[in-house]
Amino acid sequence: MNRGYVFGFLIVLLVVILGLYVAFTGFMSSREALRAQAASSSSTGAGQVARTPTRVRPTMTATAIFIPTPVPGITATLTAMAPITGTEPAVPAEPAGATSTEPPPPPTEPPPAQPTETVSAPAPTSVPVPSYAFRLAGPPAPDPNWSICCYLIGTIRDAAGNGLEGIQVKAFNEWNPPALATTKGGGEAGQYNIPIGRDVVSWYIVVIDAAGNPISPQVQIQFDPNAGSGYRVNWQRAY
Repeated sequence: MNRGYVFGFLIVLLVVILGLYVAFTGFMSSREALRAQAASSSSTGAGQVARTPTRVRPTMTATAIFIPTPVPGITATLTAMAPITGTEPAVPAEPAGATSTEPPPPPTEPPPAQPTETVSAPAPTSVPVPSYAFRLAGPPAPDPNWSICCYLIGTIRDAAGNGLEGIQVKAFNEWNPPALATTKGGGEAGQYNIPIGRDVVSWYIVVIDAAGNPISPQVQIQFDPNAGSGYRVNWQRAY
């Protein structure tokens, strides 16, 4: 009776060892297959798209082995797990240098232009031209018929050409005091003469009213006694 149990136990132990050997052999085979597949994937030529090697996960299946025993009524059953190679779907890797296929973001519209205010330049202010009662009747010039040195001479007439009596004329510069003259009457109506020095200087001459205010434009005379003894400046009423 004891020998039967011992013999049965040995047979069970042998079957267990055999099952473990089969499982180990299957595991090593699957491992070698994985290595071979990884080596073949890494040896592909340049320019091919790299792919992720298929990972093989061993699947254990149960195998039942019935062992006859010398003990009547006792049946030893050994279940050995043998690996069965299975494949998982490979996930393709993106090729090196591949660009994303996502659509580019829509272009950003520029903000609407803000209306600019147009600042108009102010209109130039016109400076009123003073209205004088008298104006020049001709360009000032040396009078060759005047022989006495040195004078500013001339006539003052109305708009019709008649000589005006009692009109004041003033001559001045920065070196001499102002010199005044009043137009004559009678046969010399409207004539005036202002004595000045012999210096070659600029003189200014203007018609003034009784209060000394100018009623004509101011005229500059560059006096030179060598050019003439008297310089004539004639005036006429503007209205």
